[in-house]
Amino acid sequence: MARPPDADSAETYERILTAARDEVRSTVPRNGISMRKVAERAEVSLGTLQYYFDNKAGLLEACLDGYYERLGALGTELLGQVGDHEHVTGVIEHAARTFYRFVQEEQALIELRLVTNALRGELHPQRQDHFMGQVIGAAAKALAPRVALDETELRLSIQSLVSMLIRMALLSDGERENLTGRTGDEAEAAVEAHVVAAALRLLHPPRP
Repeated sequence: MARPPDADSAETYERILTAARDEVRSTVPRNGISMRKVAERAEVSLGTLQYYFDNKAGLLEACLDGYYERLGALGTELLGQVGDHEHVTGVIEHAARTFYRFVQEEQALIELRLVTNALRGELHPQRQDHFMGQVIGAAAKALAPRVALDETELRLSIQSLVSMLIRMALLSDGERENLTGRTGDEAEAAVEAHVVAAALRLLHPPRP
């Protein structure tokens, strides 16, 4: 495709991505955004949008780049704090609470990730090495000397925890209330406390 006259810079690319992420946050299901509406929101022609992104799948995946950058930064920050806790239980509890709250803040993009995973049948191959390999691998390596699980079991346990934690963090108000028998802040506190307890059971089982 020839370069459209308004496809002039990295600024245009970022404006398109900002518009696309805004569309994702206001659209349910999250992958139901319209390329035409994204172009209108970004104040570019549809041809310019298609110059940068051939199809919606590519645009949606690009919307997730910022999420993965923030996730990677959070993982690096949490790993850097491992030595700040005298007991491994403190490490696990802090990480579980922090990631639980991160998921709540990133709800729209994580819902987009879940939808695209379901349609593809797997996590995008380009993300697998980064998240499952590097991020989870680094966490397992850091925890292995301090718990009764080897690195392989820790990798699998961390993935199990992430899957559970995401679902719990995305519970609706009604789901939280029905699960806990409580309402409002009390229901939310009960779910977060359960997430922490589950993290400790998965990652720090008693030594045999």
